[in-house]
Formats: sequence, C-alpha cells, structure tokens
Amino acid sequence: MNGLMLTLRVLLSLACVIALIWYVGRRWGGQGRSAGSSREAHVQVVGRQSVGRHSGVAVVAVGSRRLLVGYGEQQVNLLTELSPVAEIQPAPVVPKAPKVPTKPSVPKQRSGDLPTGVADALRPAPLQGSVLSPATWRQAVRALQDRTVRR
Repeated sequence: MNGLMLTLRVLLSLACVIALIWYVGRRWGGQGRSAGSSREAHVQVVGRQSVGRHSGVAVVAVGSRRLLVGYGEQQVNLLTELSPVAEIQPAPVVPKAPKVPTKPSVPKQRSGDLPTGVADALRPAPLQGSVLSPATWRQAVRALQDRTVRR
C-alpha cells in the first residue's frame, strides 16, 4: 500500500514538473520569434555557396520571394531577386503487375486452383510491410531524405 502511494505521488510530481516546463517554454521560450504570427515573413536559407574564406552567396526564401544575397565579414548585400520556384511533386510510383503466364505449366488443373506462378505472385512476401522488411527501411530512408533536402 505504501509503495503504491509513493508511486502515485512520484507520478503526480513528475506530471507537475513536466507541465511547468511546458508552460514556461510556451510562455517565454519563443521571445524573438512568434511562429503563429502571420504578419512576419518566414525566412529560410535555401542554399549557400562559399566564394572565399569568409564570404559567399546564399539564396534566401522570404515568404514567397527568393533573394540572392552576398555576404562577407562586415556586410550582407542584396544581389538580385530571383523568380519564385514552383515545387514539382514527383509522380507516384505505381508497382508493375506481376507477369501471369499465359499457359499453365501444369497440364491439367482442378477448377479452383491457380497456376503456380500466379499463386506465388499473388502471395505477399513474408516480411512485406513489417519492421524487418528491407523495403520498409528503404522507404523510410527515402522519406527522410526528401524531408531534409534543401530546395
């Protein structure tokens, strides 16, 4: 009984501390930037290329505008305004249907049976869609790469 009460008190204390941290973070954490404000333009560095040891050029996205700026140790200069880039979504990849043999390899079949090649093609792979499937990991890596690529 004492162990249960101690556990409940510890969990309640932990919940209070987490709630306090969350409140302080929401209240004072975003002083310089307000993510919900629609009046401020969203600024993002799209790409950067070094020209010298302490200088280079960068493409900066400000809202829907693209700016090419040059930067050095002492200053930042606007070089030109670029035309906005339209995001091109890749076409979805549709898997090809398995090849179905036109003539069954078995001379005589029962009425409910499928040819061997068709039955194997229609049966899902044993690991398909699971965490152990290499295809699942390849798809996860591709998704992460798409999210982290600078455009």
